[in-house]
Amino acid sequence: MKNRISFSKGFLPCAIFSCIVIASGIFGLATRGINLGIDFKPGAIEEVSIKGAAGIEDVRAALQGIGGASVKKIGPSSSDEYQIRAGVAESEGGKITQALVNKYGEGNVDVLKTDFIGSSMSSSLARQSIFLLLGTMLLIWLYATIRFHWDFALGAIVALVHDICIMFTFITWSQIEFSTTTLAAVLTIVGYSINATVVILDRVRFNLPLMEVKTFKDLLDQSLSDTLARSIITTVTTLFAVISLYVFTTGSIKDFALAMSVGLISGCYSSIFISSGFINFTRRGWKPEFGIHHAMPKKAAGAPAL
Repeated sequence: MKNRISFSKGFLPCAIFSCIVIASGIFGLATRGINLGIDFKPGAIEEVSIKGAAGIEDVRAALQGIGGASVKKIGPSSSDEYQIRAGVAESEGGKITQALVNKYGEGNVDVLKTDFIGSSMSSSLARQSIFLLLGTMLLIWLYATIRFHWDFALGAIVALVHDICIMFTFITWSQIEFSTTTLAAVLTIVGYSINATVVILDRVRFNLPLMEVKTFKDLLDQSLSDTLARSIITTVTTLFAVISLYVFTTGSIKDFALAMSVGLISGCYSSIFISSGFINFTRRGWKPEFGIHHAMPKKAAGAPAL
């Protein structure tokens, strides 16, 4: 057995810290809202090249009164390309270009791309995304319940909900565009986080018949210590690839990489402190003779998933 680190001392402080962060996200959601992409919001989106524009604020001023238009710089910092989103119907899409032409001149405005999405399509996509996320979590809970125990499974789901809330808190305060690409980052983190949590839970099951412990907290501390190197290495190596995407790409892929970076760090953190802390709380009356269940003797376990 490796040296035992007292991770359990951080269970309560980390739970309080996470609650504060998530509460700030709820406040931000109520006051700022989410910067919905064109996939989830009816309206028009245009990518334009504008010669002579002084910056985002200058372009935004030219579009005042047009469907709550929002402007974002795309491409390298030295480029003159902008992404404009406005809540206008397809028949009114020309208003965006006309407003820009009126200010900068026809020869200085070049429309690179135009997309439209209707309200029925955006609301349908939002419902499908929610059902997809809930269905994914239900299947994960069933898998973890069958493989381990109900409180282990619930702890894994608590960690997943925590990671999703942290990502949405970041998305809310950073105001990065929430599109299908960003949703893909959230779903990717769900899979990544549960994998990290399952490895830890499997180590708990493996250590159970091998250790002489008086409390479940000691068992968790040892199992977390055993898997710490694995948790850090897999997170860091994945971060290398994600950071590369962030540095060398633009647009929605850059937002994907940024959301993924936050999710990877949150997933590693929640697997160690949030999921384990919740399980430790449910097992506060546990005795060694109970084994992995609360009222069953210990049984030998197979090799851990490392």
